[in-house]
Amino acid sequence: MSHPRIDDLFDAFLAALSDPEGGDAFYEMHTDDAVVRHAEGVGPLREIDRTTFANAHRDLNRQGASTLPRFKRVVDEPSANTGSGTVAWFEAMEMREQRPLKIAMGLKAVGSSWKIGWCTVAAKVAPWSYRDGLLQSVAHYPWMRTSEPARARALLDASYFRQHWRTEVTFSTLKDARFSCQMSTDCCKHDFEIDLPPEAQLVIDAMPWQTLRPQLQGTQLPRRADGKLQLKGLNETCRFLGTQNQCLIHQTLGRQPFGPCSVFPFAFARTPDGIAVSMSPVCGASRRGLGLTLADREADLRERLVQADPRRPDGFRLAPGVDIAWEQFRDIERVLCDVLSAQELPMRRRLYVGARLLGALRNEEPVDMNGWLAQPAVEIADDLREAMRGMLVKVLGWDRATLRALPQGVPADLARLEVAEDPVITRILQNTLYCKTYSYTFDLTTAYNFLIVLYLLALIMQAATRGPLSDAMWRELGSLGVHGLLKSVLHDGVPEGFRTIFGTAEFGQWLLVV
Repeated sequence: MSHPRIDDLFDAFLAALSDPEGGDAFYEMHTDDAVVRHAEGVGPLREIDRTTFANAHRDLNRQGASTLPRFKRVVDEPSANTGSGTVAWFEAMEMREQRPLKIAMGLKAVGSSWKIGWCTVAAKVAPWSYRDGLLQSVAHYPWMRTSEPARARALLDASYFRQHWRTEVTFSTLKDARFSCQMSTDCCKHDFEIDLPPEAQLVIDAMPWQTLRPQLQGTQLPRRADGKLQLKGLNETCRFLGTQNQCLIHQTLGRQPFGPCSVFPFAFARTPDGIAVSMSPVCGASRRGLGLTLADREADLRERLVQADPRRPDGFRLAPGVDIAWEQFRDIERVLCDVLSAQELPMRRRLYVGARLLGALRNEEPVDMNGWLAQPAVEIADDLREAMRGMLVKVLGWDRATLRALPQGVPADLARLEVAEDPVITRILQNTLYCKTYSYTFDLTTAYNFLIVLYLLALIMQAATRGPLSDAMWRELGSLGVHGLLKSVLHDGVPEGFRTIFGTAEFGQWLLVV
């Protein structure tokens, strides 16, 4: 059984944790290198002074008095002395919910006393070394940054929140949206620049690199000017990618602790109805519709949401300067997504119908989708066509590897081409609209016109390759769309005079006949 002094220390630890005036005692119980609450996250005890810590502890206990968990020891489990530290296990109870728990505590002998290095809720008793438990504990740092259901006082609270609390939120998703990881490692290799908060270094430091990959021992992520850590640059493959196409940190922990990696390929947007969930077509599984439905992943989505920064609207707009109610925005968005999925029609025709719908709503005209389907394509003057082709040429000239590999020109017969891989382009366009990268930032009509630009770029790629698009090209289209890279069109890609009309339905119709 646990050494009596360890039992007493654990009881004192739990008492001080829940005592607003217990901050000084709580501080004294820990080793100098224990990871504890700092102002905006966590860090070593030695880097925060006792008074600052105690004041924050008091404030957090008072602010979360009705919400923070209250723990009580019930039964002791066998301890393991691993040489570098002792791991003690306890059966405990969270008293508010009457929930039985397994709690592990890592301790070190300092002089004649035990000091606490870490403490965490675990799914079950496991043969952890001191370092194993430290890694599991510090990996809960994202839950120290959230304010729901309350700001955690310690990593013990954070571990409890991760495993036993889920925000009350309603998710909405695209019809038939699916995802299961296929180990493509696109997320580890694509031209994302990924940054992390400073606490991520604590996870990296706690990894058993000596036995896992010795050359990574001592890895320190570069610190950027904004204080964040750089996990990978645009043209880098993540250094933590293993030979079996799995993140070494994820593989060791059994979960992904880093926010950007955990959230991908999902994107979250706040709506008055809850959270809208879209997916990045950069991921092959999401653009091919492979895996579980998102309805079957709800628990997974709730955990990922904690590490996300959902997009927030500053209003809902049909077109530039045309505000509408959320219910109208939601319903129009839904109809546009349904139109995009009507695979009995060529994609060009679907896009045309959507543009006509937006124009009719803007001008308060009758909605006649069957009539629009029968109409011939709009005609535009040659100078307008050339100006719009010039816009596409500017996009093709951007300094991106996939675009540089394409001919720097637009096929003369672009207006007669049709996309070959309809289901894939459909998912890309739907997710681009649904993720609200453009519609929240601009409006529904502008967002829809960006879809048409994406569609034309897909046709240009298809014409250049004379066959199915490569994964690299599909990833590029996903980046340009869902990840918002096309936004720069409104700054340096649109010829003079076009900026003011990009948000009109007519502009989208003109694009379809270039």
